Amino acid sequence: MGLNARERRALHSIEAGLAASYPRLASRLAVFTRLTAGQSFPARENIRAQRLGRCLRWPLVWSLLWLVASAALISVGLAVGHGGGGACTARPSSCAGYTAG
Repeated sequence: MGLNARERRALHSIEAGLAASYPRLASRLAVFTRLTAGQSFPARENIRAQRLGRCLRWPLVWSLLWLVASAALISVGLAVGHGGGGACTARPSSCAGYTAG
């Protein structure tokens, strides 16, 4: 696996920070490096794009679900509130004092 110059600099910076902060961890990493020096690593994978797509999918699903639920609740509210035309059209006797307009 080849690293470009920016990635090598970032790794060296991390290595220097670890060596200064955690000397035991730095020595263990050095042993690991010696043990794996002759092994080849797999080709670089595009994991970030897969992870990003998965992360973006769930907020979109929840937003659409919220939109559908809101529209359904508004529709039910309008149907219940305006359905039937009111009490005066159902029972004219109960609207004795009611004047339209």
